[in-house]
This record gives sequence, C-alpha cells and structure tokens, in this order.
Amino acid sequence: MIVGYIGIGDMGGPMAQNLLKAGFDVVVHDLQQDKVDALVAAGARAGAGPAEIADEAEIVMACLNTVEASHAVAKAVAGGSAVRIFIDQSTTGPTTAKELRPYFNDTNIQMLDAPVSGMIAKAVDGTLTVITSGPKDAFETARPLFDAIGENVFHISEMPGAGQMMKVLNNYINNVQAVGTSEGITMGLKFGLDAQTMFDILNVSTGRNSQTEGKLAEAVITGVFSGGANMKISQKDIRLGVEEGERMGAQTNAGRAAQDAYDNAVANGGDKERSTAILKHVAAKAGVTVEK
Repeated sequence: MIVGYIGIGDMGGPMAQNLLKAGFDVVVHDLQQDKVDALVAAGARAGAGPAEIADEAEIVMACLNTVEASHAVAKAVAGGSAVRIFIDQSTTGPTTAKELRPYFNDTNIQMLDAPVSGMIAKAVDGTLTVITSGPKDAFETARPLFDAIGENVFHISEMPGAGQMMKVLNNYINNVQAVGTSEGITMGLKFGLDAQTMFDILNVSTGRNSQTEGKLAEAVITGVFSGGANMKISQKDIRLGVEEGERMGAQTNAGRAAQDAYDNAVANGGDKERSTAILKHVAAKAGVTVEK
C-alpha cells in the first residue's frame, strides 16, 4: 500500500516516520523543504504536491495547521486518480470537517476524521491516541496505519465531524486546565510556597491534572518553558472549542477566559514560545517571574 502524508511538521513528521518504520511505502509533501528532506533521508519519497500524491497513493493523510490549508488540500486530493481514502488528522473542528465532505461527493473517495491527542514525544514513540469518525469500512482498511502511530485507537461514530468534536473538547478541557493551573500556581508562588512542594501535594490531591503531572510542572520547577505545542496552536485550539461550543449554544465561560489568557500571551511574545509558557505569562500579570 502506498500512503501519502501531507503536512509533516511537529506531529505529522513523526507520524509519517512511524509509518515508514511499520513498512509502508510513504510519499510526503510539505511547504518546508527541510522537513521533506529529513523524511526522504529516512526512506520516504517526495511528492510534488497534494494532487500528485493523490494520483499515486491509495490512502492520503494530512496534518495541517489552518482551516484554509485543510480546504486546499482536501479539494486537491478529491481530484486524485489513485486515492480511495482521505484521512484528515488536523485539528480543525467538526464544522470544517463537515465542510470538507462535499469535495468527495460523486467520487470513489471516503473521508475519515482522525485527529490525534498527545504531545510530540508520543508522536515520536507511536503512542498517540487516535480519534476517528467516518465510514467503518474505511476505518478498518486504514486501521494498520493508525496502529503504527498510536496505542489507543478509537472509531467513535460514522457521523462526519465526530472525531473532530471529541478532539476539540479534549483540547478545550486541557487548555482550560493549563490556564487554571497557571493561575493557582501563580498564587502559591506569590505567597511564597515552593513550586516542587505544590506539585507534590497537588499530584496526590484533588487538584491533580494533566498539567500538574506534565510538562507545565516541569517548566515551573526548572524555569525552562520549552515543552508543549507551539503557543499559537494552543491559541487556535481553545478558539475552536469556544466557537464550536457557542455555535451549539453551550456555555463556554471558562473557555473564553482561557482564550483571553492565550491571546494575551501570544500578543506579548508567546507566538515564539511553546504552550507551557502560558504559566510564565499568567504569572507576569501578577508581577511574578518564573523563568530560570
């Protein structure tokens, strides 16, 4: 089976690498030539673009950063002569997922939403969570690819956008946790509590969460905020969650507060930082310095 992979950045690159390790014939494309060169050196082949890849690969996967890119790639892939399954692994939200489906009307191409959850380290070691929705037979065909990139693989519905909705709400909760944890830790630091002691207690108490146990805690203790996704990706993710919630008439008060925090961070240099730096920006608003 020839597999095409479009968008080989922080997450897509390691996923494509794991497909290679699993023995798939992988053809890749990205606007960043160094990313392409690195995967070609690992055994992939370079594709001229999405349309050309869709003329060669039976399954085309994409992991892209913007809604605009997702539309452009899906439209190009829909005209392919070889492709039979298109898998969108981007985090674009259920509304966009539904908007992409018409490109594949009147074609022999099935579409799956298959966003993933997990940091870059999980993408590298192939232990991501893969959240899939779309035709069940297409999922079964693509299952070996999902098993190559993740250890937790779910098909949750045939409903278009269901996988995206699950990913969006997961990210919504995670980013609200990140801001709430940052605010709480800032209070403790300003009072004079020791960072390590706070996390030791939180992680055996009801305040424990993925942030107190993860890269954010490590960043506070070391003063080095290099972990997590690009801050602009987190900003995009919380915005998507707020927009989708409000579109459905759901309450998004916590999400709007988190979005304000990410907007402030990005406006003050966070666009060049990783997501763990959200605590640094929240602390700065309180006059607390947490960098090493």
